[in-house]
Amino acid sequence: MRTRVDLPGAPDQTFGAGTGNGTSAPCARRGPRVSIGNALTPHPEDEPMTTLDASPGPAPVVAAPPFSRALRIVAGFSLVLAAVLNGLSQVVGTLLAGDLSFSEQIAWGADHPVAHGVEQTALVVSSCVMLPGLLGVAHVCRFRAPVLTAIAAPLLVWGMWGFGNVLAMGYAAGTVAPSVLGVDQAVRLNDGLSGHAGSIATALVPHLIGSFLGVLLLSVAAWRSGAFPRAAAALLGAFVVWDFALPPLGPVDAHVLLLAAWTWMGAHLLRMPDAVWRGAPATTD
Repeated sequence: MRTRVDLPGAPDQTFGAGTGNGTSAPCARRGPRVSIGNALTPHPEDEPMTTLDASPGPAPVVAAPPFSRALRIVAGFSLVLAAVLNGLSQVVGTLLAGDLSFSEQIAWGADHPVAHGVEQTALVVSSCVMLPGLLGVAHVCRFRAPVLTAIAAPLLVWGMWGFGNVLAMGYAAGTVAPSVLGVDQAVRLNDGLSGHAGSIATALVPHLIGSFLGVLLLSVAAWRSGAFPRAAAALLGAFVVWDFALPPLGPVDAHVLLLAAWTWMGAHLLRMPDAVWRGAPATTD
């Protein structure tokens, strides 16, 4: 079908499904043009789109997650406090008592109840802040070393749960029992807890496996992330290897490294820009 449009003062023109030589061809236009005076008005769909035709919408505003800054500060303070309560207390305890087994510590604590009680209380309280601080480090690492962090985080939760149980049993056997049962019975209680199947399953195994692998993998993730000082990450990795596999070096305890690493990393969390906490790239020496 063809459509004729008569233009004043111009020869007849034919628009439609035909070529100038009378042969048929597919229609290239979506509809006829109409005449206004001596000008042709193109079909609206024939007009090309320009950049002036589209008005850009407003840029999206990305709001910070709720309590993001508060959680970063809590994690930083938790890690620094854990360094003091767990690391410093054991460094001082080793300097005062020497390298003793826990059964020997029970006997030493009976003669030095104040020093022993302060150390054991600090260790028990540290179980409240170690995991929040370590999960804060894991939160930063998950944007930059996601696979390592995904493996380390559940191991940390499992291991810190077991470590908290170890500390609670140690407080009961080493701090409470000597004053109630006597030193010999307290030592027997400690030996019984150490060999009990329930204690092994809920305390020793989670701590020895989960804490060791979780902290070690987290130190590697912190090193690779670039968001923490690499020296601090190296200190954390060296601590866990020394504490679990090597003896003390005279009066120097492995927790010297823990004290330095956690204090350094916790202070870094407190000073960390909010954007880096939420995943922005960071470069740290």
